[in-house]
Amino acid sequence: MRNVAIVGIGYTPVFVSKRRDVCIPEMISEAVENAFKDSGLTPADIDAVVFGNMQTFEGVNLPHLWSADYIASLGKPVMRIATGGTTGMSAFHAGYYHIASGLHDVVMVVTYEKQSEGDSQVGLMGIITPEIMAMLAAGIDVTGQKGMGAIGGGSAGGISYQASSYLHHSGAGIEHIDAIAAMERRNAAKNPYAHLKDPEATAEKIAQTPLISWPIRFGHVCPTSDGATVCILASEEKAAKLVDKAAWVWAVANCASDATTGNLIEGIITDPAEQMPAQIAARQAYERAGIEDPKKEIDYVEIYNGFAHQTLMFLERIGMCEVGEAHKLLEKGELEMSGRLPVNSSGGVVSTNAIGTSAMNRVTECALQILGRAGEHQVEKEVHKALAHGWGGLMQYVTITILADKPKKL
Repeated sequence: MRNVAIVGIGYTPVFVSKRRDVCIPEMISEAVENAFKDSGLTPADIDAVVFGNMQTFEGVNLPHLWSADYIASLGKPVMRIATGGTTGMSAFHAGYYHIASGLHDVVMVVTYEKQSEGDSQVGLMGIITPEIMAMLAAGIDVTGQKGMGAIGGGSAGGISYQASSYLHHSGAGIEHIDAIAAMERRNAAKNPYAHLKDPEATAEKIAQTPLISWPIRFGHVCPTSDGATVCILASEEKAAKLVDKAAWVWAVANCASDATTGNLIEGIITDPAEQMPAQIAARQAYERAGIEDPKKEIDYVEIYNGFAHQTLMFLERIGMCEVGEAHKLLEKGELEMSGRLPVNSSGGVVSTNAIGTSAMNRVTECALQILGRAGEHQVEKEVHKALAHGWGGLMQYVTITILADKPKKL
């Protein structure tokens, strides 16, 4: 396996709810052009392209083909990835393996979502339809009157079970979800690419937003965003010629379990807050990166948090703190940009959610922290190693990427 570096990052100029000024290919091309500017590369330098988005959310098929002119992929191998919320990081992992395996030297990973041109709720229901059929066959209520049938209320309906279970087992309260949401909206105010920003956000302000399904409030929920993100990867030999400083991939890992709403084969209901895939993927990533104590060795973390409580929950699941400790670290200010364990200084997914990009943005934001290029949302401590977390699939698939400021010893 070869070392792989991030040598270029490109975002669309803004992530907002509706980009009426551009069509999908035009929006994608903005991020592609910015990645070329950032890296100093041209389309001729790219060996292959990995493309990721959730086509069901826009209701169109094969976007990697009709966007070919806009992603500089004509005549090049293209791989398309769609794994729900983890799409962006799954695409990044595919690009990584293209290079680490020796197949290619320079790979461009293109991700996007333009939810304003589709219906994400319809897309989500399309994804969950096979499980609903299995639930009906097993005699499980899917009307929302009891049990996990509340998934019919969309992501928030199902995720309320996860949040309530997390609070029960961790000792945290709804006020801690309010507080972490407020922290991330304040962080987002310092990120020019964030969607929802509030420099004056407070827990009390979040607590005043409507309750959707206890303990989930409107202020705990991510937006639907339009935007694109591009990341260019290169082999160690190529990177040495292209950039003076890079963010290096030390480990990638992923894990999936049975669907969160119920393990029908074994006839049991899975606790949606257990997140065993996160625990397994994190352990694998730490082992591959040679990290023995992530609490001491990881300087910065980006958590995929479509809902605010997930920042706290996943910090515990990936071993960055003990179970029941995350909300205590929050109370002490240790998760702030100036704290011991800064998390989501970008504002996280709860502030910006163009779904196809969301998981890869966790990686690119870690890279910017390592490179010292995060601007106003650069954390105060030096970042030598950073961890990016992705969450998606049917709420049970987790991806992990660990980056560092120097190549890994092979």
